[in-house]
Amino acid sequence: MILVVGHKNPDSDSICSALVATELLRARGEEATPIRQGEINRETQHILEVAGAELPELRTSVAGEKIWLVDYSDLAQAPDDVAEAQILGIVDHHRLGDVMTVNPMEAWIWPVGCTNTVLFNMFKIEGHAISPTIAKLMMSAILSDTVGFASPTCTQKDKDAVEELATIAGVNDVDAFIKDLLIAKTNIEGLSAAELVEKDLKGYPFNGRDVVVGQVELATLEQVDGMIDALEADLTSRCEEQNLAFAAVMLTDITTAQTRLLYKGEWAEKLTKHEKDGMLMMENTLSRKKQGWPWLQAELV
Repeated sequence: MILVVGHKNPDSDSICSALVATELLRARGEEATPIRQGEINRETQHILEVAGAELPELRTSVAGEKIWLVDYSDLAQAPDDVAEAQILGIVDHHRLGDVMTVNPMEAWIWPVGCTNTVLFNMFKIEGHAISPTIAKLMMSAILSDTVGFASPTCTQKDKDAVEELATIAGVNDVDAFIKDLLIAKTNIEGLSAAELVEKDLKGYPFNGRDVVVGQVELATLEQVDGMIDALEADLTSRCEEQNLAFAAVMLTDITTAQTRLLYKGEWAEKLTKHEKDGMLMMENTLSRKKQGWPWLQAELV
């Protein structure tokens, strides 16, 4: 049995990729099952309901198992005992991380907007049929990760995939489909500061230390008015409790591509020069992968 596992603090692409890659492996004649490392967000719940798909099993230990990693290749985002597992494959759309294997493995890492764009092309290359349920999962993940094609990470391959998948899924109005998805994506009502930071938090090893960078996608920055102090306190606590050199969260208005960066930790002073009126605002910034994290790496050296 192969376990297909997305990253910690799973987003929609991570969950959908686990489900879709499992179907690909089964189409190849392999025994496979999807798992997840954490609770899902409201957008992912919406996607699963629309697609009619089951939630993967919650499982954080993979010791002694054969596994595929989807939507990441950084050890910090893998199960804690991943060193005791046999990694057979990776499908991802991020930078190549620090995963190392004893034996050769299958790896598909493309510079596209979503892991499911890679998986869609794998289905096509291998000639496997795509069901309406799998098509809805893939197109939803692509539209989520590219923020309805608005993100700078979006490529023509992502757009082409959604066009074909919409036909298979029976989705006639893609714009309406995107609108419903973005409403679910930006729904933060009732979430605590800690839950917001955890919503899409990723860990990175950098210059011999550990850092975390989260992102909260919003319809307007006014949604977090009154929560800034609590969010910053949460970042401070994470630095102290986990010995992090830096912890940040990107508060991103997906309608204006304006991001407010909250940050704490030993390395925080490296960014204060960019503040204006006590805030660090990042213009034309939608993507953590292509914009936020690369900029932070250059500033934190």
